Formats: sequence, structure tokens, C-alpha cells
Amino acid sequence: MLLDREETAALLAYKEELDYEYSRNPWKFFCQQIITKDESAEITEANTDRMYGWPKEWKYLRETLTVLQNEPLVAIPKSRRMMVSWLLSAFYVWDARYHANGALFYMSETEQKAAFAVDKRCYFIERNLRDPVFRKDPTTSKTKTGLIGHITYDNESYIWALASGGDVLRQYTATRIFLDESEFQDEAPAVVRAALPMVENGAQLILASSSGGPIGIMAELADSMGIKSWKDVKRLVA
Repeated sequence: MLLDREETAALLAYKEELDYEYSRNPWKFFCQQIITKDESAEITEANTDRMYGWPKEWKYLRETLTVLQNEPLVAIPKSRRMMVSWLLSAFYVWDARYHANGALFYMSETEQKAAFAVDKRCYFIERNLRDPVFRKDPTTSKTKTGLIGHITYDNESYIWALASGGDVLRQYTATRIFLDESEFQDEAPAVVRAALPMVENGAQLILASSSGGPIGIMAELADSMGIKSWKDVKRLVA
């Protein structure tokens, strides 16, 4: 069906209005546009591709997003199936799409692990938005292993997969630095030391990890706040 000029103009105006709303409300963007994928899910007749809509009923994800939008230093304890990595990937995609000239570093123990997230999470999100009219076609480059490790949008914002290391950060100026599974990285303390001067100048540092035991960056932070178990967390936020 062909649309006349007025119908086309109305659709474009609606798209622009919705895009503006998304730029100011990432949670709405997530809930209405983002598709996720669970590679470990069982194939069923109802879902043969393991793809799902955003879990908008998970209150803690929305609360964590609010923290990400407002705090320069963020530490997120996580476990499997909590979708924290998906949340950070979605947050990075939203930020890169709607804010120009951002340098968003996704750091993990190795470049391969970081690139997996940039490719299979960030790029997947962008290229599989529910409404194709919102999908962008950013410039990408691959790592030696063939995974997409760098995504650049037309507003010059980019998402870059990097191996963990303090010396790596000293070469660049970051807008956001996400250190994934920080408790399992020997270089995590060096990354934090290198990132703190950037944070003082307006950057954001995000740590997220499952538990690596009683020793680690997040473990030390928790200990300094008197947190020994989840019961202590409930006590502090009550």
C-alpha cells in the first residue's frame, strides 16, 4: 500500500516524536524496542529463536538504570540470569544513539570476552529493534577473532571492546567505562586507578561482577561499608 504525502509526513512526525521521547526515557526505549536473546533457553514451539522482549516487570533493572543515569561511580553485584550485562549493553546502545561524541568502553578480562558483549549484545540490540524504522546502521570493525569489537554511530559516539588494563585506559579519554566481571580480573585495581582521574573530570566508572570470594574490588567496597551478606544490604536500604 502506497501512502500519500500527508500520511507519510504524519508517520515521520510520529517517529520523530517517539524518538525524542526515547532520548529522554531509556526505560521506555528498552521496553518498547529492545529484543534480548537467551542462548541457553530451551527451544519451544512458541519460541524457536530464543528471542524475548525486554523484561519490564523486573523492578530492580529499572532501579539500577536510574542509578546508572545519576551516579558517576557504580558497583553492581550480580549473578547469572539477572541480565545485568544486557542492561549495561542496552544502556550503552541508548547512550551512543542519543548523545553525540561519547566514548563508551566495555572492558573485560580479554578483548575476546569484551567483544562478545559488544557484538552479541550491543550490536544485536541495535540491529534487532522491534520497529525497523528505528534501526541504525553504525560503522563496525572486527577483532582478529571475527567478533565486532567497535561500533561507531553517525553522531561520532562509539562503543569499544577493550581488554582490561590500566595502561590501556591511559591512552584514551572515556565518557563511560564498564568493567565486567571485575572480581575475576587481576588488572581491575589498575583500571580503577586509571579511571578515577577521568571520573573527577566527568566520566563514569561502572563495575559489575558475580562473586569471586572475599577478595576483589567490589568485595573490598562492600567490606568498607559493613556489607557481609545480602541481609546487610537489606538493612542499609531499609
